[in-house]
Amino acid sequence: MTEPDAAHEAIVDTWRSFGASDYEYFEKYENPELVAWFWAPASRFRKAFERYLNLDDVLEIASGAGRHSAQIVGRCRRLTLIDTSVDATALARKRFSSASHVTVTFSPDGKSLPFEKGRFSSVFSYDSMVHFEPLTVASYIVASYIMEVASVLKPGGRALLHHSNYSDNPTASFKENPDWRNFMPKGFVEHVSARAGLTVIEQQTFPWNGNSETDALTVVEKG
Repeated sequence: MTEPDAAHEAIVDTWRSFGASDYEYFEKYENPELVAWFWAPASRFRKAFERYLNLDDVLEIASGAGRHSAQIVGRCRRLTLIDTSVDATALARKRFSSASHVTVTFSPDGKSLPFEKGRFSSVFSYDSMVHFEPLTVASYIVASYIMEVASVLKPGGRALLHHSNYSDNPTASFKENPDWRNFMPKGFVEHVSARAGLTVIEQQTFPWNGNSETDALTVVEKG
């Protein structure tokens, strides 16, 4: 196993461990105040979501127990969630059990998107890619999320990605950085998106918990 692969597996295992059967981690992040960071009308996340995404056929990456998808479930024709945690996907399936247009998928590797090419009108991911290993996101050797997003988006489809903009401490584990932000400057995501055939139509940086410009929101479009 290469060093990038080992780092990726460590991240996936961390989030799997948080998905223990007591569900304490997922319950914590269902707190309405935390959800409001993303979905309050004045939130930068909500504004970008409403401005750019077509809700016909939507994929949420690293969806956890579905707290974000729950905000839009009634507005989508089809909604798909994918996560690496067995317990999170079990919670999400229970949560959306009465919604026939919702599918919850377990990802065993945390890297690939096992869906047909050119399917989704929109893809989004909140509060997860901030922890991702850059070489997993960007590798041309293994399947990567940005490459996979380019594959599963339909022409004209868009993705809204919340990721790290942390540019210090490049040799460290993500757990050593503020709020567990991995090393991944926004320009890196812009570069990989271009190589994947995606056009960046908006990119903004901002602080998280007072830490200067550690986070970024990038909107990309498939031509």
